[in-house]
Amino acid sequence: MKAAELRSDLLHKIEELNFNQLKDIYGLFQNYLNSKESVEDWDELTLPQQKKIKAGIEQDNAGNTKPVAEVISRLRQKYGLSSKGA
Repeated sequence: MKAAELRSDLLHKIEELNFNQLKDIYGLFQNYLNSKESVEDWDELTLPQQKKIKAGIEQDNAGNTKPVAEVISRLRQKYGLSSKGA
């Protein structure tokens, strides 16, 4: 696919999104662009922060994760929060 075709396909798909999907895609796009500019941020983290992130990645790679919906549900129950307005 050529660049013009890619742009056209992306624009067509974006035009079909609802508002929430559009916000999500915008956030992903911004994160992608920002990550290209700030690779050196890792070096600005403290050693304990880097270790925690690496441990989290290792847990994920080992399959020791929980679905986000489950985590949010447990936090809502723990702190007595409703799901309204979420």
